[in-house]
Amino acid sequence: MQRIRLLVVAGLVAALSMIGLSNASAAGPRTPEIKSLGAYAQLDDHNRSEVEVRGTYRCWGPSDEMHLWVSVKQGGPDPTLEGSSATVKAWYDTNVSQDVRVKCDGKWHTRTVELGRQKLANYPDDPPNTAPSRKLGYLKEGKGWLQFCLVPPSPTGDIFASKSRWVTVVDDDD
Repeated sequence: MQRIRLLVVAGLVAALSMIGLSNASAAGPRTPEIKSLGAYAQLDDHNRSEVEVRGTYRCWGPSDEMHLWVSVKQGGPDPTLEGSSATVKAWYDTNVSQDVRVKCDGKWHTRTVELGRQKLANYPDDPPNTAPSRKLGYLKEGKGWLQFCLVPPSPTGDIFASKSRWVTVVDDDD
C-alpha cells in the first residue's frame, strides 16, 4: 500500500511540474530591459555630426531580431514630447549611424552607441508623410534629451524597452 502511495505522489509531482513548465512556456519570451543610461553625450572631436552615448541593457533570444534606436535631441519648446523632431533645433539618432547591433544573451551589456546628425526635419505644420524641408543644426554643449530603446524588426515599430533622461552634451574640443 505504501508503494502505491509513493507511486501516486511521484506521478502527481511529475504532472504538476509539467504544468508549471507549460505555463512558463506560454508566457512567451522575456521582455528586454534597460538598466541605466550615461549622463553625457560626447561630441566627436573630429566630426560634429556624430555623438556617442552609453546605455546598459539586456535582452533574450536571437540578437538579429532586436536592435537599438537611440536619439539625442536639443532645443525647441520641449524635446521630451512625442513628435518633437518637428520642433527641435538638433537631432542625432541611430537611423543615420546605423549603429543598432545588440547582443541578446540575457546578460547585462553596456554599449557606447554612435549617433549621426539628422540634417532635415519637417516643419510642425507640414502634412504627414511630406518630404523633410527644415534644416537642423548641430548639438551644442548643454542639456539634451536622450532616448534609448530596444526595438524588434517588425513593421509595427513597437518598442520593447525604453528609457529616457536629460544628459549633458559635452565637446572636449573647446
